[in-house]
Amino acid sequence: MNRKKQPAHLGQYANLAKRKRVARVRARRKGRFAWFWNLSRKKKLLLLAAPIVIFLIATPLVTYLMLVNDIRDPERLMNRNNTGIVLEDASGAPFFTVGRAEHRNQVPLDQISDPMKKALIASEDKDFYKHGGFSAFSIARALVTRTGGGSTLTQQLVKNTLLTDEHSFLRKYQELFMAVAVEQNYTKDEILDMYLNSVYFGENAFGIDDAARVYFNKSPKELTVAESAMLVGLLPAPSAYSPISGTMEYAKSRQNRVLSRMVTEGYITEAEKTAAYNQELAYGKGASTDNTTAPHFVEMVINQLSQKYGYETVMRSGYQVKTTLDLDAQKKLEESVAAGMPHINAMGGSNASGIVIDPKSGAIRALVGSADYNNDKWGKVNMVTTARQPGSSFKPIYYAAALADGVITPATILHDVRTDFGGGYVPLDADKKFRGDISVRRAISQSLNIPSVEVMQKYTIDKSVVAANNLGISTVKKDGNYGLALALGAAEVPLEQMTNAYAAFANQGVQHTPILVTGINNKFGKSIFTAPTTSKQAINKDGAFLISSILSDNAARAPIFGGSLTVSGHTVAVKTGTTNDSRDAWTIGYNPDYAVGVWVGNNDNTAMASGGSDMAGPIWRNTMTKLLADKPNTQFPVPSSIVQRDVCTANGGLADKKGPNTYNEFFMSGALPTTSCTATPTMIDVCDTATGKVISIDETKFDAGTQSKDTANCKPPTIQACDLSTGKVVTIEQSAYNETNYSKDVGNCKKQDSNQTVAACNLTTHKVEQVDPTTYDQTKYTLQFTKQGSNCTPTP
Repeated sequence: MNRKKQPAHLGQYANLAKRKRVARVRARRKGRFAWFWNLSRKKKLLLLAAPIVIFLIATPLVTYLMLVNDIRDPERLMNRNNTGIVLEDASGAPFFTVGRAEHRNQVPLDQISDPMKKALIASEDKDFYKHGGFSAFSIARALVTRTGGGSTLTQQLVKNTLLTDEHSFLRKYQELFMAVAVEQNYTKDEILDMYLNSVYFGENAFGIDDAARVYFNKSPKELTVAESAMLVGLLPAPSAYSPISGTMEYAKSRQNRVLSRMVTEGYITEAEKTAAYNQELAYGKGASTDNTTAPHFVEMVINQLSQKYGYETVMRSGYQVKTTLDLDAQKKLEESVAAGMPHINAMGGSNASGIVIDPKSGAIRALVGSADYNNDKWGKVNMVTTARQPGSSFKPIYYAAALADGVITPATILHDVRTDFGGGYVPLDADKKFRGDISVRRAISQSLNIPSVEVMQKYTIDKSVVAANNLGISTVKKDGNYGLALALGAAEVPLEQMTNAYAAFANQGVQHTPILVTGINNKFGKSIFTAPTTSKQAINKDGAFLISSILSDNAARAPIFGGSLTVSGHTVAVKTGTTNDSRDAWTIGYNPDYAVGVWVGNNDNTAMASGGSDMAGPIWRNTMTKLLADKPNTQFPVPSSIVQRDVCTANGGLADKKGPNTYNEFFMSGALPTTSCTATPTMIDVCDTATGKVISIDETKFDAGTQSKDTANCKPPTIQACDLSTGKVVTIEQSAYNETNYSKDVGNCKKQDSNQTVAACNLTTHKVEQVDPTTYDQTKYTLQFTKQGSNCTPTP
């Protein structure tokens, strides 16, 4: 046979590779693990398998030793101490529980209907009375089909009570052996009884007694085949399959599946299945708890947890949840809302909501979603998270941003005059009056609309939207097409977001994400969640201080609101808001420790007879007063970049010195007024139309409503009257008129009967006396006087 000769150089390379492999083997046998490489192949395999064998033996043994006392305790296995969920307030005091021992009764197995027991076994574990804790066939089938399931009732009991919710091979392995251990300690009937008394059926119902009463208003012993199949059908996903709050189509599909399995297992006939499926069931009202504390707060917490872990997991988790709720603050807010409702009802309102936020952390300390949670029509709707038009309470959002960016200052002069801002948009102030030139400080404090639209026009709508978004208001959109009506609160915003925006002002511009939950422990007391701290500089500290200074200026606010929004002994910033036809009434305010927001209105958006300061204001003021009682007056910190300067009232320019027409104002050091003015006032003579006297005043304080510049014709106002003593029409000063001596009926002027007397003022005693109008001594009496009780003052 002829062989093809290989080139010599290839053989050399092959030999070289072989020599290198041999060298590596020899090096291993002499190295650190030489002992291992010198073992036989059989010993190597045994050595590698040893850790796996030890794990497989030690894991169930260690797990059993750790849980042996729990396994032997039926109370533990029924989860009577660690199912459901408990919410704690900020101090650690429980205020809401569901699914715990106090919320359900244990029912003996002989008090549970046979259809219920048969439906459960047929659907969940048909070999329950045959296996020793787990079914190898069911597990193998689940692995092959990848459909899940495969767990026996005993395994489910162990999983829900003794082990964590972790999805891993280790936990599944532990579950198998613990199920065997449970089977060794209890009879099948005992296991079935514990399962039925601990399993979660949805609608806050733990255990069969809860479920029978919540879903069907009857005892477990009375459950029919149809009702039993419906309840068992819930178990894989109680909230989705609930015939009360879930989808009925899904519920009936699950019921039919359970009935079919009951037929397969010989528990019922096909005819009985059809009859049960077609039976019209009478359902109860569904989920209920005995919670009366902060129900909307509780709903928000459970919804948040459900988004993270899933509703079913949460409701049977045994979680211990630490919340931000301050029960004392909650009570004060609830009391203030209740106290305000009689007046709100009288003014055509029906609902109110409120929220208290800690500006330093974002923690929600109190929350009232509606005035009456039990109201069938609107009580369950959480108006704290429902978007409504904020009216003028939106003004600080863009005012603050314009101040922060140096577009305006607190002293900038705005114009409260009739103005067409384009497209026929001519806004008016609430009282339909015009005040002429007015400073930013006074314009927003008095909630004037025309100057506010002027500010937004100057700052721009787009920048105002960005400012709102930066402050956490997500419902105001760039493509909202609001126009300048946005300046008066045309967009819809939830009270929670508005209040948290104000909280940023209270915290030097730093805004925290609102939080409800600070931490969670699982049913074994292990911490599984700690709330992260999330914050941002939503607006610079200069802008936050300037808007806080303005909104806390009681004197600037007083001409419109008087003292209705003050809190005695405390510096608080506050703004009201009222929408068209008073459909929404808002008041939001804060100090460095609390931000409090209140909304009042009707859920159906019908109009009311009054607005923010009258409807929401008292609730806000009462809440803030109670929260700050016995606390020191905390001032808003003044940033180092803020300076104070004297400015002139007339033009907001920097004054050359202090004077009667100047005042002191805050400014950012880089945004001082560019104009100046003299502090010496220009005095002018005017006629005081009320007295008819010429007076000298500061020109900037001229009031056309009560004064006139026509000093040449300055006279007291006069009227024509009938002189009853003479029967003649005379002209007298308006202040001298009295009905004793005169009559305004000049068309029928007659002299009084000579037998009658008239009132006259004694010039000596200044007392009113009765005299004969035809014979009285004019040197001692006068008929022209003003009367104060029995005393009198002659009028010229």
